[in-house]
Amino acid sequence: MVSNTNSRKISSNHEQTSNNTYVGPVPKTDNILNIFVSAATVQWILRYILVVTVVLGMFCISMSVYYTSTLNHTGIIRPRVTDPQRLTWSQYGPKSIVSNNGNTFKIDTNVTKHNYPPLKYSSPTFAGVSNSSSRHTKTQYPLTLDTPYLLSNPNLCKSMTNLSVLAIVHTTPDHFERREVIRRTWTNNSYFHHLMSVRVLFLLGTVLDNTTHTKIEDEFIKHGDLVQGNFIDSYRNLTHKGVMGYKWISENCMNAKMIVKVDDDVVVDTYKLLSEYVLKLSGRTRYILCNHIAPGTMPIIRETKSKWFVDSDLFRGHKFYPRYCSGFGVIISTDIIPFLYRAAYLTPFFWVDDVYLYGMLPSKIKNVAYISLAGNFSLNFKAGLDCIKNNTKQCPFLICGGGTPDEVVKIWNAMGQAYKRTLKINLNVSNTKFENDDNTKVSVVGQGKTDSDSNHMSNIPINKKQTKAVIANRAQMPANKTQQPGT
Repeated sequence: MVSNTNSRKISSNHEQTSNNTYVGPVPKTDNILNIFVSAATVQWILRYILVVTVVLGMFCISMSVYYTSTLNHTGIIRPRVTDPQRLTWSQYGPKSIVSNNGNTFKIDTNVTKHNYPPLKYSSPTFAGVSNSSSRHTKTQYPLTLDTPYLLSNPNLCKSMTNLSVLAIVHTTPDHFERREVIRRTWTNNSYFHHLMSVRVLFLLGTVLDNTTHTKIEDEFIKHGDLVQGNFIDSYRNLTHKGVMGYKWISENCMNAKMIVKVDDDVVVDTYKLLSEYVLKLSGRTRYILCNHIAPGTMPIIRETKSKWFVDSDLFRGHKFYPRYCSGFGVIISTDIIPFLYRAAYLTPFFWVDDVYLYGMLPSKIKNVAYISLAGNFSLNFKAGLDCIKNNTKQCPFLICGGGTPDEVVKIWNAMGQAYKRTLKINLNVSNTKFENDDNTKVSVVGQGKTDSDSNHMSNIPINKKQTKAVIANRAQMPANKTQQPGT
């Protein structure tokens, strides 16, 4: 009995196999399930983490590629670019068409090393603005930032030790009479030598007409006040012209106290400029005086028939332009000119020159102050002339629109006569006669200097190598072509 009892106890507490092999105590069922569930959970979590990691990695790579590509086409402020760094924009598509002795070809637009100090950037005011029609569409008119000048006189400013104002005039190649009027009126140093000194520099591109090209070379040899860039002179290339001006000043005219940029159809009251503005702004830096266009006030024109049409993919998502200046008359402190030129290396091309030159580029520079010239200009010839004739001493206009050379002369004569009458100042306005754009004769009244003006070749030393190069190129010039610049 004892034996049977013990056998029952053993069988109740232990399990045997069919062949009487001992297995051991039977574990509880809930313990097995807990172990299985715990292992499966850990495995599932690890698998989920792996999948999420792979997906996030692929997403980050794709976004990095996307935004790297996007930055190449936008106006977003980029990180500081060190001096030895090289940026290449030549892959952005069609190059700017230029002229070489009458033969058209295409040029590279590589951006090379430069020696200006690094910029200090402000916060972007128009981040995400695109200067190409899409991320996959290439820029139509890439900037030519480092191409050589076709005509340039580096001695224009260096020959004057105390230069007060450099007037930069955006001009069209065949506007010979307009340039002559400007030389003989408001930029003629003989009128203001008792006050301060003025130099004028005309910026222009190339033409395919060899007759015009030859006349431009003769004009350069005579006056030495032209800078000609290696791009076709056209409306859509005005941005090239402005950046070229920034480049030339940075290299050759940092001794000027003030830069005045104007178009060739306006008149500047130089006496007011020298006696008021130059003195008041003496010692100030980083300023731009202009007809200031506040952000959100000038709509971007999308109408395809308009002269100022901007494609819908340019400035995507924007209905208005950012802050900029009207380009007919802008006064800039010389100290920021190298920074503006440097900023062009970081800012993709936009063909509306006023927006690019006086809005997008200054936005890259820290602490630039815009000062409004509202009320100090008139683009209406009659209004400007009446104001000067009737109320010169109190007339607020610093810049007046002339239009034709004859109108420019009339406004200047009115200034001269009024200053002589009210302020007892003799501007010595000359009796010189010359031809208008339409071959009509115009004259400047009074008595004074003409060919001996300080803006003429007799007083501006010209680089002899440049003059010899002009003569050599002319000897190799092909047969005359009459094709006009494109766009």
